[in-house]
Amino acid sequence: MHDYAIFNHSRSFIGRYLGLASFVLASALTSMFAALSVLTGTVLFAGASVTSALVYLILHWLFNRVAWKIKWFEIPDISGVWLVRGETLNDDGTVRYHWEGELDISQTWEKILISQETAKSESNSYTATLAKLNTTKGGSILHYSYKNTPKSDQYHELQHHTGYCEIKFAQDAKSAEAAYFNSNGRRTFGKMYLTKKEA
Repeated sequence: MHDYAIFNHSRSFIGRYLGLASFVLASALTSMFAALSVLTGTVLFAGASVTSALVYLILHWLFNRVAWKIKWFEIPDISGVWLVRGETLNDDGTVRYHWEGELDISQTWEKILISQETAKSESNSYTATLAKLNTTKGGSILHYSYKNTPKSDQYHELQHHTGYCEIKFAQDAKSAEAAYFNSNGRRTFGKMYLTKKEA
């Protein structure tokens, strides 16, 4: 997985609040242990303290893995496996040929990886940006660059190449449409229609 940018979202802003929350929680937990020591007379609690750093690590892990998906934060959750119906196009816009594949998006708050597999090749992203669409239709948009590697039995036909893709996700994050183009080894472009695979 690699870093990615989320437009209209400040990770440093969230980080400051996680830091503040960790300080408050650490102080509260230390005070609670001191109170338990007095109430129970148990020496075990007397010297117990919780550092802000430890609490921050726990809060950060929870936010990075789970809490970012809460709708209030307005971060698009596009993770999952997507069934892809692709069309490689001619210069005049007509369809040269159809193809099918699967797109697997692994996503946390800080990292993302977009992997696609077809019958002939596999590709993995290396840069990406994500934004919520503030339109009447809503949804989100993902831009990413990728490196494509032909499968071992396809080297006679295909070459390693790089490409760029733009995917627009519907508001319910169950369908999407995309446009892509390849370069540096394969000059093709086309469209993709995505449907989220049920878990």
